[in-house]
Amino acid sequence: MSEALKGFDPKSIYDEASRDYEDAARDFWQYISLRTVERLGLRAGERVLDVPCGSGASVVVAAQQVSPGGTVVGIDYAEQMVAVAREKVDAAGRANVELSVADMTTLDRSGVEPFDVVVCSLGLFFADDMPGLLRSLIGLLRPGGRLGVAVFGEQVFDPMRQVFVETVAELAPDVEVLQPWRRTEDVSVLRSVCEAAGLPDVDIVTDDDRLPLRSPDDWWRIIMGSGFRRTVAALDESTAAELRKRCDAHIAEHAIDHIVNRTHYVVTRAEG
Repeated sequence: MSEALKGFDPKSIYDEASRDYEDAARDFWQYISLRTVERLGLRAGERVLDVPCGSGASVVVAAQQVSPGGTVVGIDYAEQMVAVAREKVDAAGRANVELSVADMTTLDRSGVEPFDVVVCSLGLFFADDMPGLLRSLIGLLRPGGRLGVAVFGEQVFDPMRQVFVETVAELAPDVEVLQPWRRTEDVSVLRSVCEAAGLPDVDIVTDDDRLPLRSPDDWWRIIMGSGFRRTVAALDESTAAELRKRCDAHIAEHAIDHIVNRTHYVVTRAEG
């Protein structure tokens, strides 16, 4: 496992979390992928790549927007996430979607028809070589094609994220809470990654969103459906139960009824 990710294995984590991910994503981060698609202004007849496509919400929306005549290719590293996406595509009756399991960092563009649009939502920070991934994705575009990237900013599931991290430190000081999404939380770092990829002229827009937290159960849905699941899996059963108990108590004591997410959106074009 790479030094950059410090042992965080997205494939195994999100394979295990796929159903919980789908449940929590609808309320707490699915909108980010949908906004990324929206910012790219898809048109009928266009060919779109969505990677990593996760559980497929943006795949379905993109497939609707490029119809008639357009196609969407969805790729994810986690087999179970692709299985959930396939269920969603089938339920929507979208025949213009191709889904497959693959590593986004090793996509081979030889013999592949160029795309008009590439969507990369909440995936950049999982790549060891982030500039290399961006170069690969921009290389999959036709001249003038659009690339949209979304990453979390400095605030993710706040204020409960910090409560979770601090409580884990108290209960299990030997367990590190890995947060790969923090690699690109700073706009200046994100812009540097883009520049290192040869993309000096990118448009970066930042949104702050306040999302309802209806009960302590909502917070645990987020934990078990996100990368924080890895932390819980590293705890013994009694420690995990105590962690949840303390988080629940904090929510009740401080009357926490929402979380805040900050998201950075990058939009750029291939030369030509």
